[in-house]
Amino acid sequence: MKKLFALMLALMLTLAGVSAVSAEDAAPAASSSGSITLSMTLNEEAIAALAGASDETSAKLISSIVGLVNSLSITTTSDGVDAEMFVNVNDQSVAGLAVLKDTDKMFLLSDIFPNYILKIDQQAMAGASGESAGSIGMPQISLDPAQMAAMAEPITKLMNDIMGKVGEAEAVEEVGFDTVFTVKNPIKMTTKEALSMVLTAAKEIVAQEGFSSLIGQLKAQGMPISFSAEDIDKKIEELGNTKEEDLPVLNAAIYSNEAQDSMFVVEETKGEETVTVVTASIQGGFAMTIDVPGKLSYIMHVTAEGTMDMNMQFSPQEGVVIDIEGSFIGNEEGFIGAFDVKMNETELGTLSIAGAPNGVLSGSFKLEGKTEVSIADLADQTSEKYQGFMTDVMTGVMTAMTKITQNYPDFANIMQMMTPQTQAQPQQ
Repeated sequence: MKKLFALMLALMLTLAGVSAVSAEDAAPAASSSGSITLSMTLNEEAIAALAGASDETSAKLISSIVGLVNSLSITTTSDGVDAEMFVNVNDQSVAGLAVLKDTDKMFLLSDIFPNYILKIDQQAMAGASGESAGSIGMPQISLDPAQMAAMAEPITKLMNDIMGKVGEAEAVEEVGFDTVFTVKNPIKMTTKEALSMVLTAAKEIVAQEGFSSLIGQLKAQGMPISFSAEDIDKKIEELGNTKEEDLPVLNAAIYSNEAQDSMFVVEETKGEETVTVVTASIQGGFAMTIDVPGKLSYIMHVTAEGTMDMNMQFSPQEGVVIDIEGSFIGNEEGFIGAFDVKMNETELGTLSIAGAPNGVLSGSFKLEGKTEVSIADLADQTSEKYQGFMTDVMTGVMTAMTKITQNYPDFANIMQMMTPQTQAQPQQ
């Protein structure tokens, strides 16, 4: 159990750190500055029923674990360059991680390994270290602007070809997302034609030098990509040998009104089943629905004021239906959101998220007085640095567990109940 707990903590810290760095890389510094806090509230009765807590001991264990989860929160903060993440119990930090960036490297610091600094060179992040770099963070991709523009051309052509299939306007009165649309432009195209257009565009993209570069860079970073251009040729050949009547019937149209609202509806019907996808730009906002009968129902609406409402229902297996419903409310001061999760109409819990702009780091992590190790150092399990680092991790994990117990005393009972009793009985 202690090893599992240590792995869970290490995974949470690593993922949060990588996410923070990746987000910072993907956006300008000003826009990535801010903080996000995640927390969860579980329904104890529902969790106990799912876990099969049939006796007093197991019921007590589930109650303690649910209490611990409900006391947890995770906070990530970025100032636009560096980032921190803290795991909290009852609003008190029990474990943390910092990602500090330099021009050609970054440093990972944590109170899980308080006496060490994990240094990661940009070359390693870019995949120069082979497969090991793929496990460090998100892929680092570099494409020439001309290559990107060349890959965009088939997509532009595809959109123009689709628009060329738009028929003459018809007067209608169609309601979607509480909005009345008065003009319909049908898209006169069969499923086979649509698939042929998409596959042709994909083939043109794959033939681009930039695409080859992209795949090569991803493979160099350890990404398990088995895609080949021949796959598209096979799909094109299969499509050519498929009769139109064996494919779903495509019904697509663009709706509009005098208020400049628009709605794009795509329906594919085969037999008695119709799959529907709708996207709309309405009243300065955006909306989408996806309906796959018996499998998935998704509704999302983002208003011009920054509020997002979402409802998703899906069935991962027969007899199980999961519902996720909630909303975000955002403005210049930040955002808050809450999402309720149900299974077969039984409420399992609520995931809450809150964010604020202009993140300020705590400054809890310093580079001074620590031993620096690299990914290469830790690859050699017989080295002195590896042994020292792992010893430090075990000490850091024990410290974190002590902090958890201080802020949630019932954690000691959880550990005791989940530890196998191996005491030998005295011989007679």
